[in-house]
Amino acid sequence: MKNILFDLYGTLIDIHTDEESEQFWKMFAKKTKSQSSFLELRRSYLSICEKWQNQIEEFNILEVFKELYQVDEQKARKIAHIFRRLSTKYIHLYSRVRSLLKTLKKRGYSLYVLSNAQEAFTLPELKKLGILSFFKGIAISSVYGVKKPNPTFFKLALKEFNLETSSTIMVGNDYLCDICPAQALGLNTIFIQSNLTPEHSTHLFLLGFQKAQILERITDIFNHKI
Repeated sequence: MKNILFDLYGTLIDIHTDEESEQFWKMFAKKTKSQSSFLELRRSYLSICEKWQNQIEEFNILEVFKELYQVDEQKARKIAHIFRRLSTKYIHLYSRVRSLLKTLKKRGYSLYVLSNAQEAFTLPELKKLGILSFFKGIAISSVYGVKKPNPTFFKLALKEFNLETSSTIMVGNDYLCDICPAQALGLNTIFIQSNLTPEHSTHLFLLGFQKAQILERITDIFNHKI
C-alpha cells in the first residue's frame, strides 16, 4: 500500500486568522453573551490557555472553553465554532488541491492528515472545504496531546493507521516540523514552500502548490522504492 501523509495549514489550506485584535474580542464576547467585558474575557482565556500549556504539550481548546464558560462539551464546540469563524479572515484551498487529492485517490494511494491543529476547528473546515472524504485517517495534535516536530506524534499516527515508513510520504510546508522529524523516522518527504512556510535552511523544496510537480515527485519516490 502506498500512503501519503499531508500537513494541512500552509500545505493544502491557505488561512489567515487574527485572535489578537480588540475588535475580534468585542465581537466574540457579544456573540457568546459573555457576562464579562471583552478585556476580562480575553485575560481569562489567555490565563486558562497558559495553565493547559503548562500541563500538556498540545491541549484541547474545548477544555479551555468548557472552563471559561462553565459549559459541557457540546456547548463548548458551539463556542469554538464562533471563535474560529470570527477570528478567520480568510480560508481556502490552494489552487488544484482538490484535483490532486482526487487524482491520488483514483491512482490507489491512501491519504492521511497529520496536522498541528485543533480538532474542533479543523474537522468543520475540512467539511466546509469539501476535502474530508478524501482522507482515510486524520491525526490532529489536539487529540493526541503532542504536536510536530515531536516524533511521538508521527509514531502514534503511523501505529494507529498501520503505516510502514518505507511506503509512506510526508508532504508539508514546514521544514523543521514536517520534514526533519519525518526523515529522521525513515519517511520520504516532499517539502512545499508556501506563503505560510517559516524560515528554513534548505533549497530542496517545491515552490508553491504545483499539482503536476507533486504528482511527479510522488511517482518518482515510489518507483525508486520498487
